[in-house]
Amino acid sequence: MKAKGFTLIELMIVVAIIAIIAAIAIPNLLRSRMAANEAAAVAACKAFASAENIYRRTDYNHDGVLEYTMHLSGDNSLYENTAGAGDLALIDRSFAMAEGFPLPTGVTPVVANPKAGYSFHTCYGDWSSGTIVDWRDGNGRLMMGFGIYAMPNQYDGVGRNVFTISSQGTIYQKDFGQELPLPFNEYKVDSTWVVVE
Repeated sequence: MKAKGFTLIELMIVVAIIAIIAAIAIPNLLRSRMAANEAAAVAACKAFASAENIYRRTDYNHDGVLEYTMHLSGDNSLYENTAGAGDLALIDRSFAMAEGFPLPTGVTPVVANPKAGYSFHTCYGDWSSGTIVDWRDGNGRLMMGFGIYAMPNQYDGVGRNVFTISSQGTIYQKDFGQELPLPFNEYKVDSTWVVVE
C-alpha cells in the first residue's frame, strides 16, 4: 500500500507561495505601523499643548506666577508636582516617561521607554527668526511660550518624521534622515518644515 502525503515539490511550492505573500505583506505592515506611531506622536504633541495651557492657567506649583512647565515628569511637571507622585496627570504616564532623547544619539537623558517609538524633548526658547528668544524670565521660569519635539527612537523602524509644536499651536514635521541635529533646546522651525495636515 502506498503511503499518502505531500511530495517535496508540493511542499516547496507551498513555501514559495507563503514567501511571496510575506514579501508583499510585511512592507505594508511596517508602513502601517510607522504611520500609526507618527499619528500617536502628533496626538501627543496636541496633548502637550493642551496640558501646558491648563498648567499655566491653574498655577499648580502655587508660586503665584502663571507659567508653563519645562518638563513632562519630575518636580513641577505636567505629570506631577513632586517627582514620583504622579499627582497632576495632565498627561499620561507613558508620555511622561518618554521625555529625553532617542537611543542612538548618545545625548542624555536617554529615553528607555519611548511612547509609540517616539521620544519627547521640551524647548525653552525660539530660534525660528535666526536669533534666540529665551522664553524664560530672569528666575528661569518658562513665561513666554513652550515647545516640544517628538523624535523617532529608530529612524525608518518606528517612524521617519520629527514633529514639533509650540505655544502658537501649529504642528510641523520634518524628515531629518538618520542624523538628528541635537540637542533641540530651542524651537526652530524654518521653511523646510511642513505643517501637519
